[in-house]
Amino acid sequence: MQQNQFDLLEEVEKDIEVDPKEVKKLKEYEKLLILERNRKDFEKAKSLIKFGCFEQKNETTIDFSKLELIDTPKKYRGLYQLYRDLETMQLLFVCPLVENNKGDVDERKDLKPYAYDVIYIENMDNETYQMVCKAATNNLRTTLSVAYKASIILYFIHVAVTIIISIYTFITYSMNGNKFFYSLFNTIFNLGTYYIGVILATPLLVLIMIKYRKYRDR
Repeated sequence: MQQNQFDLLEEVEKDIEVDPKEVKKLKEYEKLLILERNRKDFEKAKSLIKFGCFEQKNETTIDFSKLELIDTPKKYRGLYQLYRDLETMQLLFVCPLVENNKGDVDERKDLKPYAYDVIYIENMDNETYQMVCKAATNNLRTTLSVAYKASIILYFIHVAVTIIISIYTFITYSMNGNKFFYSLFNTIFNLGTYYIGVILATPLLVLIMIKYRKYRDR
């Protein structure tokens, strides 16, 4: 009887056995999750490069069997494809180096690379990555704030200097017996570069103020 039970179990196991060659069809939400993960990894890799958290090397050979290609809408700088190390989960950008290749749409696909330009991204968990982003943003915000305040101060200094020199020049011409309009014309003519500077700097400063406020709010 026990033997019959074992035989029955074997038959059931054979019935539910899945062919390993059968490819699993991903559901729509699984595709979306993969796309979102790829997008986040791509943005993470680019951000860490901006923050200096990377190491760039030239490799003569690469074992692509240990790497997972991360499908992205575009390549980094139009040349580097993003990969993920299957063992360490480290992200890396890889650019094949091909002799006499342009690296654009006209590049020859039949030429084999003689080496690879690889950008190894610093491997860190999401918590550490968020801390690095926050620290970098705070430093950038401080730098932008100083530059913004400095531009305002320099603008008003330039306006004040222009007004003072204009008054002094006008008074000098008037004291020499010149008429009002003659003194005014000569003042404007001689200080034209100052006035042009104010005219150009005013809309530029307004644009900087708008951009800075949008950045600060964001």
